[in-house]
Amino acid sequence: MFSIRGIGLWGRRRRDSDQGAIATMLAALLASGVIMGMGAVVIDIGQLYVEREQLQSGADAASMKVALSCIKGNTCTNAAQTGNAITYAKLNAGGDQMADAQICLNNTGCPTWNTAITCPPMFTPPAGQSVGKYVEVRTTTVTASGSTLLPPTFAGTLVGLNYQGKQVGTCARVNWGPPVTTKVFALGISLCDWKRMTGNGTVFYGPIGSLLSSLGLYTTIGLPNPTPGIDSAIVKSGSTVLLGSVLPFCMTPANNTVPRGYGWLMNANLTPPDANCELTLKVDDLPRASLLAITSAVCIPKLQSYVAIGRPIMVPIYDTLVPSLSPIISIAPQYHIVGFAPFVPTGYYTLLGGLFSGINSILSGNLAAGLNDVLCITAACITGYFTKTLAPATRPTGFGTGQDFGATVIARTG
Repeated sequence: MFSIRGIGLWGRRRRDSDQGAIATMLAALLASGVIMGMGAVVIDIGQLYVEREQLQSGADAASMKVALSCIKGNTCTNAAQTGNAITYAKLNAGGDQMADAQICLNNTGCPTWNTAITCPPMFTPPAGQSVGKYVEVRTTTVTASGSTLLPPTFAGTLVGLNYQGKQVGTCARVNWGPPVTTKVFALGISLCDWKRMTGNGTVFYGPIGSLLSSLGLYTTIGLPNPTPGIDSAIVKSGSTVLLGSVLPFCMTPANNTVPRGYGWLMNANLTPPDANCELTLKVDDLPRASLLAITSAVCIPKLQSYVAIGRPIMVPIYDTLVPSLSPIISIAPQYHIVGFAPFVPTGYYTLLGGLFSGINSILSGNLAAGLNDVLCITAACITGYFTKTLAPATRPTGFGTGQDFGATVIARTG
């Protein structure tokens, strides 16, 4: 029979034997440099991950900066925007601020890339839509000597290793363009008036009295700095103004065959806008003119509330009044929608029951004064101005193919 004491002694001897074997193996590994080599690999792999994270942050920041610069209206070419990309790549490159960046706008004139890293494949838009405009930015490691290899911190010093470093690269892509479909205030404004009031898309003004204005953030997000005091009047579609007018024709010389003015809208199936006087429309839709009762009950009070706070609203832009054989055309013509624009209403003037009802302009101009007041009342004027807006999106499926009227959707797609 075995004694308990014997078993305990045997167990201690077995553990002593294991410890000796482990010590022997550790000594052999240290002597051969295996552990040192493994440590070197771990350190340098960690360095690669840190480098890649910094380069990716730089690519993300650079692609967004280039996109915003192009949206703002700056020179949007590879040559003009590469400096922006390099600056933001360096700013995100840690303490040494060593990084390089290359860009390609709209897959045109792409450089010979310094890295084989590519962005994820571009999405395929539905028929009638596009990928919009876009920029790809690729960032790479760069050293003081101009090498694109990230040198080893530890592994290269070990005897027997010939590791010179590794190239690290990243890619980022941002797309932007006009919206395809959106929820809008049910107030259609003519393309003719939009061109007149924006200098054919060259003059926009920022909403006054907003947080962005007080903090000076318009330039940061790609919008023009606010300029108060610039508004214009828009007559009701089809109205006639006698004795001259502050409301010039949209074209010179005047062309009465081109639709102008604004019109209250309802859906093509004759259903009214919702309780906020809003419709969901897309480019090429044909909403109809809204009935006066609906406009008076829902839309005019809502518009007046926006006038009081100077809030921008998204409105559809129409280019034609579409003929129809339907007998309803006399009271509900169709408006062909070509795009969407952010509009800041500043006043509304009309005659309701023989009485003047409206809100004077909140801006500093002399638009709503004297004879102009009378003319605007008879023409049921809406006053205001157009601005710009950016709408971030996730996972876009496509962008509009028509003109940009100041509303821009922007999205990271790679």
